[in-house]
Amino acid sequence: MTVHMTNREICLKAAQRLREVGWRQGTFGGKDGPHCMLGACMWVTGSPGVNRPLTAVTAVTAADVAYSAYAHTPPSGPFGFDLQLALDWNDEPGRTVEEVIAVLEACPP
Repeated sequence: MTVHMTNREICLKAAQRLREVGWRQGTFGGKDGPHCMLGACMWVTGSPGVNRPLTAVTAVTAADVAYSAYAHTPPSGPFGFDLQLALDWNDEPGRTVEEVIAVLEACPP
């Protein structure tokens, strides 16, 4: 059975996941965490990356919507999303877990 979540639901669960297992920069993180912003969204959707590409697209779309709302740019969709923008933002020196959680929690419905 497939359970569908909205982008906001994915992002809220990802924010909670970061609170539970921690946040990191530089990699998505392992299944037990800590995770980067996108890694947490991937964990929520059950995506181990390329092995389940549809859930990976779902995770990327949720992160795209959250980051785009933060950056005041329109979401570009899963196949036009410049993933590097969100990854660079997550990995920026001085970035904090509180900022990442705030962006995820501000994801529009």
